[in-house]
Amino acid sequence: MGPRKLYPFLLTFLLIIYLRKTNTQTLDDAKDLLKKLFITDAYNKVVRPTCDQSATTNVSMSFYLTGIIDFDSQKEILTTSGYINIVWNDCKLIWNPLDYNNTYYILVPQDSVWTPDVDLRNSMSKLKGLGSSNFYLSVYNNGSVEWYPYGTWKSACNVDITYFPFDTQSCDLKFGTWAYTTGDVSITVDQDAINLTFYEENTAWTIVETSVNAINYMYSPVAVFTIKLNRKPLFFLLNILLPVIMLSLLNVCIFVLPAQSGEKASFAVTVFLSLVIFLSIVMGTLPQNSEEISFLGVYLVIMAAFSTLAVILTMFQIRLNSRDADVDPIPSWLIKLQVMVEVIRCRRCSKVHPATYSQDEVVMFSSDRTNLTGDTTSEKTKSKPQASNQQPIVTWNQICSSLDFVFFWVFSIGTVITSVTIVAIYNIDQR
Repeated sequence: MGPRKLYPFLLTFLLIIYLRKTNTQTLDDAKDLLKKLFITDAYNKVVRPTCDQSATTNVSMSFYLTGIIDFDSQKEILTTSGYINIVWNDCKLIWNPLDYNNTYYILVPQDSVWTPDVDLRNSMSKLKGLGSSNFYLSVYNNGSVEWYPYGTWKSACNVDITYFPFDTQSCDLKFGTWAYTTGDVSITVDQDAINLTFYEENTAWTIVETSVNAINYMYSPVAVFTIKLNRKPLFFLLNILLPVIMLSLLNVCIFVLPAQSGEKASFAVTVFLSLVIFLSIVMGTLPQNSEEISFLGVYLVIMAAFSTLAVILTMFQIRLNSRDADVDPIPSWLIKLQVMVEVIRCRRCSKVHPATYSQDEVVMFSSDRTNLTGDTTSEKTKSKPQASNQQPIVTWNQICSSLDFVFFWVFSIGTVITSVTIVAIYNIDQR
């Protein structure tokens, strides 16, 4: 028999020897180990797992965030999902692996062993403890216990609405013990930040950064997991901010319509109601507190105030337009305003229609121009005979037109200054 024919027999022989020397865990090994730990040694899950009860049990924690389910900024509640890795050492769960066919670890229900009474300290829902009876813990032969309770938590979060919708929020999840003090249990953290390996992106918020800090207060140890969130503003830009800017432009357009137009008053009221509706929408998405004020809300209030003033001025103009100059004489200051508006409009006095002003007003206007230019032709104008029964030629309709001109530019400048100021404030915050 050649050497090559002996290879299969040799390999079979070596495999039989290897299998006979390999120790495998059997069902009896697991039963014996559990019997030894929980029956023979009389394990009591009520007793803190420290052989020296005067010593402190060290509990290590790390947080794995899987998703941000919801952030109700109005109620100031952050809903997150994830699981916590909690590790401690139990001196009563130690065995020799060689005595149980190299059994180095076992899985036991979380209700079978001692677990720290850790829960969310700033919870906004009913406290029910971590995990459930269906969760298992990993117990290693050196007494190390690892617990991975998964859950969904609703935590309180103070919302700063100053720069809404370009705001950044910082929320804390505070996990701590309820019954045990720092003399009994101390909490440490394994990582400097929250683990985002299994995190699913949220459509409304972006995680800017995270941090972890362990605080051992006098009466209760706490692990604080901080999440810094940045709001995605695209939805609010398209549905709130841009319509508000367009409505603020319509505020100015109220004074483009003439006073005799029957639609001017209704147009002004419509713009005002639209701004009020958007103001109510914005305020409905923000928390009802008096600590911070949103700049967007301030901008809407200012635009609503502008719109209110525009409605009042429109009603005033309509009232003036219905007057008769023969019955209700025009005050001199309104006539001077009319002259000023004509000057601003770059209309030369010589080109003004003769029926526009009385001779007295033309003389007054020419005298003003003489004082500025040094023209002596005004003396000739003064020496001209004036009619004794001169009737007012400036009409209330022209006065209303001049008021429209003044209000248009005043409201335009006010709207631009307010809008630029708000944008500058937001830009400073982004930097």
